[in-house]
Amino acid sequence: MRHRKYAACILAVAVLSAASQLARASGAYLKQAEVTESNGTVRITANSPRPLEQVLDALNLKYKWNVNYEDPQFVSKLDLVKAEGPDIRLLPGGMQFSVEFPAGMEEEKVLRAILDSYNSSTNPGRFELRKSEHGEYSVVGSQARNVHGQLARQHVPFDAQITIATQKRSISDTLKLICRKVATQEHITIDLGVSPRNLLNNNEVTVGGSRASARNLLLQALASTDRHLYWRLLFDPNTKGYLFNVHLMPK
Repeated sequence: MRHRKYAACILAVAVLSAASQLARASGAYLKQAEVTESNGTVRITANSPRPLEQVLDALNLKYKWNVNYEDPQFVSKLDLVKAEGPDIRLLPGGMQFSVEFPAGMEEEKVLRAILDSYNSSTNPGRFELRKSEHGEYSVVGSQARNVHGQLARQHVPFDAQITIATQKRSISDTLKLICRKVATQEHITIDLGVSPRNLLNNNEVTVGGSRASARNLLLQALASTDRHLYWRLLFDPNTKGYLFNVHLMPK
């Protein structure tokens, strides 16, 4: 009986992996999540390598919520697919994900409902919600399959407690310093990717602290602009490093 259950699990994983490969090969991924609202119910359908991120993007656009997103480390073949193209590249193996919730539901309840639904799905990674003292939300990847194919808890990079001198710097330099401190402490790489460079380069902020939450320091730096900014911390399975992207909410 045990062998039958094991074989069934292996078959299920193979089918899911094949479905994810097919979605990529057929171009079935959505450019952005589809959002509908009917009879007091909002439905969001995503289909991408990172469907949870795509759902959060849709929420940010619909409600002007600044919800941050942070990948776990996708290292298992069971969580990855090969991208089509001249170069062989690995992507997180996300598939279609749909969620419904009552229109008018408060932000935290919506986010928790979405995470409960996602974490019960077959999509890669398991996520938790972080709430700052000022009420900002971040969805963070806390688990993914390890190289043995087993779901395992991971360090969440921006949960790290770091120390930086409190002094005035450009916001860009502040973000780079925080990421560099986290990367050194967590033995990972974090590169600053896309961002509103003019805004971040030409404005200064005074941020620092001893054994302070890296995430809170990032939030303080971005809040100083008085603009609606949010981030995406994305893990690249090819380089085994992270890319830190900062986005400006459209007016």
